[in-house]
Amino acid sequence: MATIKFEPFTLEGQQKSPNTGLPFPLALKTKDNWSPTVQEAVIAIQELRSENKILDLVQQHGGAILIRGLPIKTPDDYSKIAHAFGFKAHEEVGRPPLRTALAPNIKTANEGPPELPIWPHNEYGWSTINPAWIMFSALKTPNSGGQTPINSSIDLAAAIQYQAPEFYQKLLVKGVKYVYRYSVKEVKSNTGTSLFDAYGQNVLPSDSPETTRQKVEAEVRRHSNRFEWHDDGSISVTHIVPVIRKHQPTGLTTFFGNVTSAYGRSKHHGATEPPYLGDDGSYHPLPTYGDGTPIENKYLDLALSLAESSQFLLTWQEGDIVLLDNYAVMHSRSPWTGQRTVLAALWDEDGRIDDFEEGKEILKSSPRVPPVS
Repeated sequence: MATIKFEPFTLEGQQKSPNTGLPFPLALKTKDNWSPTVQEAVIAIQELRSENKILDLVQQHGGAILIRGLPIKTPDDYSKIAHAFGFKAHEEVGRPPLRTALAPNIKTANEGPPELPIWPHNEYGWSTINPAWIMFSALKTPNSGGQTPINSSIDLAAAIQYQAPEFYQKLLVKGVKYVYRYSVKEVKSNTGTSLFDAYGQNVLPSDSPETTRQKVEAEVRRHSNRFEWHDDGSISVTHIVPVIRKHQPTGLTTFFGNVTSAYGRSKHHGATEPPYLGDDGSYHPLPTYGDGTPIENKYLDLALSLAESSQFLLTWQEGDIVLLDNYAVMHSRSPWTGQRTVLAALWDEDGRIDDFEEGKEILKSSPRVPPVS
């Protein structure tokens, strides 16, 4: 890496990559007290991206890289540097969290209340349309808390297969069913987006109720044919997808989904019984096996415990960027006090995830209509 303007450094609590034993995450910082301008940082990232150096490093280090020392002060700074990685912007479909666009392909990460944690998950692991990469950057760090814990989805798959092979086999064969219920109005929740934020991209203020419903349903059908309207105007959308999957770059099995986050959230909000309405005013249905049978509590507890016990806690510094392989790494969020500004960027790259024959069978009933490139 002699020609590269970054050098590795050690982070407390770094773990080992499941496929190479190298540090997870890889931590890089600018070399020799170099303080780049935004344009200089863009060029440096582009050089690192050339010949797939970034992709090689990500794969070697378990799917996570932290870069420290970048001159990111504004969402626009972040956007320019993030785009230097060379990925294609991802379009969200059915977005549960409340987010605000601040710059090209840059949004707030999640505008839910700071006192509420977010549990381990892969971004859009419940959907057939998901980003290959997720990138975060910190513009402002809190007085306390606010870490971004990450853990290996590949390690989690191996741990579940070893400790609960019967659970692993059920997940492989049946997949998982998730239900997301979107209200007409936003609520104070980490899943509090409205149905219009999630599926109303093409809805106009002048549209009639019937036209509005048709446009919402057209968006829903991009990734699910299973949905139900409720008397209060909300809509429930059901997804049945594989969770035991193939991580193509490494050839290893990965646990890709939102089982752990959905369970943690339901427990936290006292929403483990129908109609799954939590104390935050939002709905938090428990995930089930793909055939609708309940996932045993002992297995839900095990999966969440394994994910949380294997986390690396990233403590942010202003200007940090973290790049995560969404198919290999789960992320979550710790509560905080003070002001915290962490922005997200989601990116696509085809060919990074595949399925076993059981998963391919599950997906036959689950549509996937991503945007036209």
